[in-house]
Amino acid sequence: MRAIYLIARREYLSYVATWGFWISLLALPVFMVIGASVPILIENSKPVRYFTVIDETGRGYDHMIARDYEESSRESVRETLKALEALYGEERVAEALTAFDREDDLEAARQGALDALNLQDGQAGLSLPKSQEVQVDPPARDLAGLRPYLVGEATLATPEGQKPLFAAIIIRDNLERTDENPSPIILDYHSTNLTDVDLSRKIRSILEDDLEDEMLRNAGLSANDINTLNNLRPEIRSYNPAEVTSADEEVTTADRLPFVVAIFMAFILWMAIFSVANMLLTSMIEEKGGKVIELMLATSRYSDILIGKLLGVAATSFTLMGSWMVLALGASVLGHQALMQLDPDLAGLFSEIFTVNLLLPAAGYFLVGYLMFGATFLALGSLCETLHDAQSLMTPIIFFLMAPMLLMSMSITASDSMVYSVASWVPFWTPFIMMSRLPHEPPLWEIIGTTAVMLVTLVLVMWGASAVFRQGTLGQANAESVKLFFKSLVSRSKS
Repeated sequence: MRAIYLIARREYLSYVATWGFWISLLALPVFMVIGASVPILIENSKPVRYFTVIDETGRGYDHMIARDYEESSRESVRETLKALEALYGEERVAEALTAFDREDDLEAARQGALDALNLQDGQAGLSLPKSQEVQVDPPARDLAGLRPYLVGEATLATPEGQKPLFAAIIIRDNLERTDENPSPIILDYHSTNLTDVDLSRKIRSILEDDLEDEMLRNAGLSANDINTLNNLRPEIRSYNPAEVTSADEEVTTADRLPFVVAIFMAFILWMAIFSVANMLLTSMIEEKGGKVIELMLATSRYSDILIGKLLGVAATSFTLMGSWMVLALGASVLGHQALMQLDPDLAGLFSEIFTVNLLLPAAGYFLVGYLMFGATFLALGSLCETLHDAQSLMTPIIFFLMAPMLLMSMSITASDSMVYSVASWVPFWTPFIMMSRLPHEPPLWEIIGTTAVMLVTLVLVMWGASAVFRQGTLGQANAESVKLFFKSLVSRSKS
């Protein structure tokens, strides 16, 4: 036992006492913060898109698009103000809404709402939304006159200074209408930005709605009838017969989130096990190449080395995960308090995502999966002298390990399929696939059965890895021995 402890301690300190460990410890939360903030920063830093609309049909589509954009912007500001009731109170927010609706000019309305809250734009993190797409009067009436503004040779006077045109939309009559294309108009979209298609899609949607309303008006429907027809969308209310006990207990987003979280945790589980097992493989090859393993064999049994290495790297991985959990717990407590002030329902939603029913199985599956893959990788490492040798042996194993990831990605909405259920009985895949199936509440006999098969496989893997590890560390087997063994199997099967 003392030899196992000393080897595990040495293995643990060899990782924890390095700068790389602490960089890895901080890397995940830093990358998560960056991953969450960068899309927001990119969206907020995106320049305003100034576009113009030329209506050659004479039906007033240019004015209709301008009204639709302004109303969408106003509605976005109203929704933001209503969300501030928990912070500033219903009375102050009501005054801000009144001040906002009082002004016809959108920018003046925004400033009036901020004045009612006694705030400046951006103060205390508050910034009322502004439209990222602004329609301007056309500086020319044809494409030849618009081209210099579109390519940046000429600019327009805007509140932000001189700016080029992002896009020009020319609406023309469709003179060649067919059954396949019955639309009375054609939209020509001109822009040097070939990747951002949000603007063209929004304007097409606005024109589609107007064309549909026009067709209904020509059919004799009144404005009220058209409004009623547009709102004829059946309300869908979902219930879970296994949980719901009364009519007012509908299935909510909080009920669906555990299924998404389980898939996410299964992916994290796979990455954690694979990365930790790979650490064992690399460490074993380095120690074998540096003759360190021979010194360890002089004072310890090969079984002590195997178990000690497994325990040492396991302690390292649990240190990493424990630190991440402490950081996550602290961030969730602080974030939950702030979110409770803004949106109590959303705060309650996040508090229900991670439950003991998911966290405890995740810890158990990680431990069993780590021992299976860790022992396998250690055994492979003992057979190899270089990383090149390890890569030739690892390639089929990596493909085998990728299979549950492909199955999970393809079975997100079909976790009850027979193929997915059968795949959960493959012991090397069980930790990941069963983790993703837990929220679907598989039968108890299936949970017990897959767990039993997985534990039996763990015992067999540990026994087999121990035998291979002994042969590899003693120099009685190597990567070529494995290749020759499989070649002999192939030749026997052919004969």
